[in-house]
Amino acid sequence: MKRLQVFAALAAAVTVLFAIEPGQTELEMNGWFRYTNESESFGVTEPSASRFSLERGYVRMKHQWAPKFESKLTIDIHSSDKYAEGATVRLKEAYLNYKPGGGDLNLTAGLQKHYFSSVYSWDYTNPFKSLADAQGLCASADYGLTANGYLPAGFGEYQAGIYNGEGYKGAGKNVNLSPALVGNVRVAPLTGVKVGVSGRYNAVGKTSGSVTEKNVLGVAPMLKLAFGPVAVEGEYIIWNHTNETTDTLGAVTSTDHVQSGLCVVPVVSLAKRRFEVHGRFDMWDHKQDGEGDDGKSLLRYGAGVNWHPQRREKGKPGVALQFAWLRTQLKSEGSEPVDELIAQFRFEWSTVIPQFIGG
Repeated sequence: MKRLQVFAALAAAVTVLFAIEPGQTELEMNGWFRYTNESESFGVTEPSASRFSLERGYVRMKHQWAPKFESKLTIDIHSSDKYAEGATVRLKEAYLNYKPGGGDLNLTAGLQKHYFSSVYSWDYTNPFKSLADAQGLCASADYGLTANGYLPAGFGEYQAGIYNGEGYKGAGKNVNLSPALVGNVRVAPLTGVKVGVSGRYNAVGKTSGSVTEKNVLGVAPMLKLAFGPVAVEGEYIIWNHTNETTDTLGAVTSTDHVQSGLCVVPVVSLAKRRFEVHGRFDMWDHKQDGEGDDGKSLLRYGAGVNWHPQRREKGKPGVALQFAWLRTQLKSEGSEPVDELIAQFRFEWSTVIPQFIGG
């Protein structure tokens, strides 16, 4: 009971300390300037890619209309080779949040976080994508409606929602008629321990040419342990679906795909969190009609270090320098491992704009 009272007090203190007042607007900017070196078998002097880029350029604006209403808009300006200008702009968040009562329940409508697996809470301490994102299972944000909030006495969090299912890059004709149903819950039964599970279902998933995914089901349990300067977070993902292929005569054939994988990320914080040393281990298995597909099954592992000369409120990164290495090895015979080395400057800030006269 004492642990729950402490969690509740901390949650209340954070809410009061960092909430913006009605009529105020918070402006935030997150930038990731990155050098990337990609090669086979650690051939860094003969890379397949060697480049500088702005991987993320988030500009966020959050406005508190009233105690019960807030809205948020996030755009991402980043480097891209899809356009002659070498950059692009895309929407990442655009939603209205409503608190119907005096508790912690929120009703959120719009482009928002996607609450499957760790993709929504991945903070890029390890600067590579989360497992679900890296495997192309789902995006970190999507268009939808959710009910979300915190469990009583700081015991955990919950989310349930209905989404388009195609992610924040999907719009218009690229959105099918079948929504995705998503649910997630995480609880803290003991100090330093967090456990949870999320699920997602699509009757109809992605379509590529003549192939359509049907009955897409994902389940992702997770566990996080944090004691002193050491934290370890892991998740296991199960992702199953059936591919239906329609030929030129209209005949349909089906292939069952069964996928599963594990991601474990240990982190050690040093010198009052000014430095972080982190590792990573992933595995992914893909089977088609019961047979292993080594061309889509892999091992992924690596390590890195982060230096934080400046942090913001709540320990968020302010100015950080990140170095990381990640190796991906397909299980197919004769395949060469692919190594990715990155060095990244991460710079983030936020400020509160007071209410304008007549606003």
